[in-house]
Amino acid sequence: NLSMKKITINKKELKFILAPFGVAFGITLFIFTGITISDVLNIQNISDVFYFIPKLVFVSAGVVLLSMFLPIFIAGTYYLNRRGAVGQSEILQTNGIYKYIRNPMYIGISMTIIGTGLIILNTGIIISGGLWFCITFMQCKREEKELCIRFGEKYKIYKSGTPAFIPSLHEFFKLFTNK
Repeated sequence: NLSMKKITINKKELKFILAPFGVAFGITLFIFTGITISDVLNIQNISDVFYFIPKLVFVSAGVVLLSMFLPIFIAGTYYLNRRGAVGQSEILQTNGIYKYIRNPMYIGISMTIIGTGLIILNTGIIISGGLWFCITFMQCKREEKELCIRFGEKYKIYKSGTPAFIPSLHEFFKLFTNK
């Protein structure tokens, strides 16, 4: 006798389960779009467009972006985990990486895509990272309105003292100097 148990998933759990797939699909779509644009324009290699800049400059810039922003993305993802994924947190997250930057996952993945494109000199991937940033920037504006409604003055204070995308280097380096 096989009995079937009814599995129920609430809206919050469903968002948490589906969000990574949506992001992965979105990033893939943007990379495909960027590569298609660069193919149509016949500018696959960024060094063909900016021929006067040595390739090493692009690769070095890509390494710097990847070294800086991939850890920021990972820290944002790790810190939120189930506590606040897809805007579901019941409390305002202002600790960890969120003490230094409000949107570490958005800027982290955008700059990681751009950095990867620079390292492999692929114009399409660089375009993709720029397009992804534009979309996530608009998403941030929408989320900020929701956060203002949900957390009120507490969020406004946090927003006024914490950069949206680029961490304050002064505050960030305090981590390493204990001052």
